[in-house]
Amino acid sequence: MDKELNQLTLMGRTETLGEKYPIYLERFGLIFSIIISISLIILISNNLELSKGLNILFGICLAPLFALSLAEIIGRIIQYFNN
Repeated sequence: MDKELNQLTLMGRTETLGEKYPIYLERFGLIFSIIISISLIILISNNLELSKGLNILFGICLAPLFALSLAEIIGRIIQYFNN
């Protein structure tokens, strides 16, 4: 059975079962990044006199990208400290 599992990996290496990943921390990081991005967009739209087009661009295009980027960074930090 072990030889069959080793042949299924791309490099033919032995896979070992590691520690359980703390998925709740990553979910907390995702919620945190969404809250931060919404707060940042509200701060930008209230303090800067921008046109409606730029406000829509920030709110619809850049805020989700910022939230996902921040969530990915948080996830990588969690992985770094977990290993």
